Amino acid sequence: PVASMRGCPAYYETSLPGKGCGVLAAREISPGELLLAESPLIVVPWWGRVVPAREKREFLAREVRGLTKEQRKGFFSLHDSKVGEDEEKTIDGIWRTNNFALGPSGPRTDNGLFLRISRFNHSCVPYAEFVWNEDLRMLEIRAIRVIPEGEEITICYFSLLVAARSQKERREYLESHYGFPCDCLACNLGGEERRKNNQERSEVGRLQGRIECLLYEFGDTAEEERDIHKDDITNDCSQERVFSDLGMFECDGRGEDIDPEIVDIVTAIKLSYHRLGLMDRLGFKLVSQLRICSSILEICDEWDLQQGGREAATTGLRIAHHLYGTRSKQAKDWKTRLKSVENISAE
Repeated sequence: PVASMRGCPAYYETSLPGKGCGVLAAREISPGELLLAESPLIVVPWWGRVVPAREKREFLAREVRGLTKEQRKGFFSLHDSKVGEDEEKTIDGIWRTNNFALGPSGPRTDNGLFLRISRFNHSCVPYAEFVWNEDLRMLEIRAIRVIPEGEEITICYFSLLVAARSQKERREYLESHYGFPCDCLACNLGGEERRKNNQERSEVGRLQGRIECLLYEFGDTAEEERDIHKDDITNDCSQERVFSDLGMFECDGRGEDIDPEIVDIVTAIKLSYHRLGLMDRLGFKLVSQLRICSSILEICDEWDLQQGGREAATTGLRIAHHLYGTRSKQAKDWKTRLKSVENISAE
């Protein structure tokens, strides 16, 4: 039924109580469906973050003056979280509230402002995700899970580092940066559910350092990390297939222990899968999950443990379909990576 409605509008903008403008699903939307592709109204080059504030404000003022009357009206209709309720909006405040990175965040990444995409509100467990299409020079928003008709279509405003914080810390971050307290599903949890959600998000953050320790530290430190997470690995039933693939590396053909360095690597891979599972369950951005899949494949390739990368390649392909589209170069790349892993496993 959804496929037959692909030609129908996927969403509509409306006024939402306590949120201002928002975007609702006009019909059920499938994962990977392109909702919007938009060119930036204003682009501030990367150096705009390092020049004196006055120069940046002057640059923005010139850009706004160069807009059409209709475009300026749209620009000033956007939210400004940097002023009080009765204060006049500023160009700089509107920019700081509504700009998006044009690609992976980095010191030389440009930023842009989009009139339509700025209407999508935040959730710590979003229904959609934005990615920059460098070839088209457009920001795209795609559904990353099934969106029921009538549900608000949300995106996540922050990075993995903020997503790994507690409910209280995330709400404080959003209040200080965007001027609103989040009321998403994760931020409305209470009691034991909130405690567990906070604990799992914190674990996502801590695991990165522990995985790096196993990969790059040797001796007692790595052994301690392996012992600390033994129960996490054993109890993660969602990764049974992965652990089966990696099980052959726990000992050699005679049942004797293999090189301890390889044991640490295998443990790091298993913890990476455990981290990936947590991120998926908690609703972290797909682009962050895709980086984990890529990291797992690189580790497996470096240590000649390609069988252990099969699930990462499969997951990576699914994520690429949802995030970039089935015909994207990213999806084609992940399809090639999966075939490579499958061919090696079949040998």
